[in-house]
Order: sequence, then structure tokens, then C-alpha cells
Amino acid sequence: MSVTRIIDSFGYVIYGALAFLAVWGGYNAILLYRSLGKKTLKDPKPLILQIQELCQARKFDAAISVCQSPAYWHTALGQLIAVALKNRSKPLAKTKQLLVTEFHTEVIAEMENRLGSVSTIVRMGPLLGLVGTVASMIAAFGRIGSSAKVNPNALASDISLALWATGAGLLIANPMMLIGNDVHAKLRRLRDRTERQLQDVLDILEPIEAQDAAAAARASRPGEPAPAPARATSPR
Repeated sequence: MSVTRIIDSFGYVIYGALAFLAVWGGYNAILLYRSLGKKTLKDPKPLILQIQELCQARKFDAAISVCQSPAYWHTALGQLIAVALKNRSKPLAKTKQLLVTEFHTEVIAEMENRLGSVSTIVRMGPLLGLVGTVASMIAAFGRIGSSAKVNPNALASDISLALWATGAGLLIANPMMLIGNDVHAKLRRLRDRTERQLQDVLDILEPIEAQDAAAAARASRPGEPAPAPARATSPR
């Protein structure tokens, strides 16, 4: 097999890789938008009010069941509220740390991985297209050098095919870049919105847990007398 045919075959491999990048990018984009739709809770007020009512009635297990119901389980807010309720006995700072870890590992980790794939496609598309163009141009000039008479139409066709490789790479990278930026913005909005909504839930839990801790402290000292009131001293 001649060098020209080998380079031609390599060029077609590049075109196949570009087609794979386009399909893989579209697949990741669809899954990203589906995941964002599942994790986002458009109207959190009914859930927060229901959790507030159940927590004030000390029905924490029922509140966890609400968060794990089909209506809320896939949402970021529902998952994080369930974690906060399960760890309500821990200090508030520790609970917040657990919530941050849960948000990054269980809520957005998969989306960030797919977003990384989109970013890789944005970088690889033009580079693969350029490699395909260079390979096709090398093959075209190799045919010129190996033939005494060159058909201009065939040469123009080879050069057009070479340039299409770069064009295909750019056509893949540009939409993927727009999708990646849009998903980045939506992830930031999801994080900010979830933090605000979760703070409302923590504000509900904090006084309840403080009351429970005070009641437990009083119950642990049943024989301890109440502190005597301080005597007022008359000024001299």
C-alpha cells in the first residue's frame, strides 16, 4: 500500500472520530439538561412549609419520608433536607459541612463529569479537524508529486475534503462551547438557589434542636436545685 493511500485511510479515521465526537457531545448535552431538570425544584415553598410543620410537631421521620417521596427525591433540595434531618443531632457546623459534601458528591458530581466531557470535546474538535485537514492535504500533494498529469477536478475535490475536516471540527466545538457555558451558568444558579432554600430549613431546625438540647440537659439533672436569684445590693 502506498503512503498516499495510508494517509487517505488515516484521514477517514479522523472523519469517523469527528462523527463520534458529535454523537458523544449530543448525548452528554441531553443527559446534562435532563439532570438539571430533575435536580431543580421550581417551587420549593410547599416542601419547606411541609417540613416546617412536621419538624415543629417533632415528626422527623415523616419529614424524611416526604423528602424521599417520588415528588422530591431526585431534587437537590429534597436530598439535602433528608441529610440534614438524619444528622440533626450533630452540631450545626458539622451538619453544614456534611451538606456541602453531599451536594458536591451526590448532587452535581455526575453533571460535572459530563460537563468535563463536553469541555474535552470543545478542545478536541478543532484539533482533530486540523489533523484531518493536514492528512488530506499531504495525500493531495503526494498525488501531485507522483503523477505527471494532475486532474484539476480531482485535486479540487481532495482539497475540499481536507478543508471540510477543519470545518466539521469547528461545527462540533462551537455548539458544545455554548452548551457548556449554559450548563455552567445553570449549575451556579442551582447551587445558589439550593443554598438559600436550605438555609431556610436550617433556620427551622436550629431553634427546635436548641429546645431539645435544653430539655435533655434539664432531664439529666433531676435533683439539681434551681439557681437562687441574685440578691440586690443597695448602693453605698
